[in-house]
Formats: sequence, structure tokens, C-alpha cells
Amino acid sequence: MSPLDVGVAVEDPWFGYANTVVEVISPDAVVVVHAAEAGDVGVWPWASEAALFVLTAWDPGDARDSVEVNRARQSALDAELRPRAESIWRAQGFDPSTGYRDDGVAVRGLAERDVCEVGARYGQDAVFAWTPSTWTIVACTGARRLPLGWRISPIRTS
Repeated sequence: MSPLDVGVAVEDPWFGYANTVVEVISPDAVVVVHAAEAGDVGVWPWASEAALFVLTAWDPGDARDSVEVNRARQSALDAELRPRAESIWRAQGFDPSTGYRDDGVAVRGLAERDVCEVGARYGQDAVFAWTPSTWTIVACTGARRLPLGWRISPIRTS
């Protein structure tokens, strides 16, 4: 798969975010989503049209911590979000060019600003906001946004 042309430099971390493939593991299905050119969207796979946010606590900034440290941080993030979110599902992000993979969560029922505040507390640069019309990379602090389209791979039932 060739990297998506998103109009940002390859050296920009957001280039990597735009080329991340995300696997959302709900109770009913595993949905694999990846960015597409702006305006190009697939068939929305969820019953609710509410935004689904994907975030992680793994390897904040330039950190590359041990699996144990990352799992502990992710567990704390999960515990913080679980009582506040309408839905919370496991997620994994995968960089197809490097093979890097990390755990995360997909949440629904929170405001974008709340998700970004949580992401910032865990040292994250950005979160993904997925709606029927966009796959958007949203800065945890500041106003930077990169709205893209999205596509899903065939859905696997759980």
C-alpha cells in the first residue's frame, strides 16, 4: 500500500497519523479503518451516527517505553474513560510502513474537547475523530485539524 498523500511533509508526525490503520474491536465486529482522500468515504458501519474517537496512551511524544509501561498507562486511560463514555471498545493502531503497533480505545458519547483533554493528559499529540463524513486527525492541544476521507476493510464478526 502506498502512503496517502495528505498534503503534509513526510517528516511531519501527522503524515504517520494519516497513514495509520486502525482496528476497532466492538462486541459484534472488528472494523478496520484507514484514511482516504478528503471526501472519499465508505459505508458507515455503526448503528449510531455519533462520532467515534480513537485515542491511546502508548508512547507519548518521542517516548518509546516498555510494553509493561505502555500497558499500565493504557489501563489508566481506559479506567478514566469507561465511566464517562457511552461506548468504549478496544482499538489498535498500525503503521503499515514501519510495522509499529499500539493499543488504544474507541469511545463514543464524549465531546471532542473532552477526548482531546484526556489525550493531552496522557501526552498524546492527536486523536482520531471518525464520523460518517470524515476521518479527522485532531490536535490534543491547539487548533490543528486534518480532515480526511475514510475506507474500511471487510468487517469481521466477533
